[in-house]
Amino acid sequence: MKHCFAKSVLACTLLFGFAGCDREPPATIAPAAPEASQQRPSTGGAAVSKPAITKFKAYTQRFSGETLLTQSHATGHVGDFFFTHWKDGGEASFKLDEQGNFTIHWIGGNYNYVGGPGWEAGDKNRVIGYNLSEDSGASYVTLYGWGYNKDMDHQDPAHLVEYYIIQRWVRTPAQGGEEGKTFISNGVEYTTYRTVRKEKPSINNTATFYQYWSKPKEQMPLGVDHKIIFADHVKAWEENGWKLPDMDNFDASDDPTYQVLAIEVFLVEKSGTASGRVWDASK
Repeated sequence: MKHCFAKSVLACTLLFGFAGCDREPPATIAPAAPEASQQRPSTGGAAVSKPAITKFKAYTQRFSGETLLTQSHATGHVGDFFFTHWKDGGEASFKLDEQGNFTIHWIGGNYNYVGGPGWEAGDKNRVIGYNLSEDSGASYVTLYGWGYNKDMDHQDPAHLVEYYIIQRWVRTPAQGGEEGKTFISNGVEYTTYRTVRKEKPSINNTATFYQYWSKPKEQMPLGVDHKIIFADHVKAWEENGWKLPDMDNFDASDDPTYQVLAIEVFLVEKSGTASGRVWDASK
């Protein structure tokens, strides 16, 4: 199983987000619920046949009730929520329940941790709701995901896109990136950026790909319900000429094109905690 997170702290200093690496199958910490159907649920309208999710071994893990993860890496579902949890060293834990309540705790910070709850596929029309009750210094709090088009020229970095909609930060995102338009979504002013990764690990092995960023003018406050209207960001990126590939497929070699509210920690000075709740506000 591979995840798309930074392979080293050095990579994080260059703001490379999540990078891939070979991993052993994750250990099961909480008792797994009986295996659910391996057909992906329909996102609405007429039922559509979806490919089985047995391609990614860790992805088929399903847990019921509050689940605590302390191993190095794990991917799966708690109830209807997809999650990812990965670290390249140090100590970090991730707790998630079926209502989308989560707590992430890290000890120290001279390593890379990324984890968070969300959905097994990106959706252009999804509105992501969240309330962060605590953040004691995560490098990024961000909506995070991928788009991938296997039929495009793989020499074109636009065939694979890693995206970030930053909400809070202690390390400046998108350094050295190409600046795009500034726009307002749900009352928040964002500026867009594009960076490129050349021959780096990704959800589809080693590849050259783009990163799209939206960074708010001000950090989002704690203890308040927030909405990320994803379509507004997709539209702004497209108006820059930055198109997102397909966000709902299993075509990549290492991971599906998931979408999560991610907590990333790297090169921070002290231990900390981030906690809150995530929900689908589209409904």
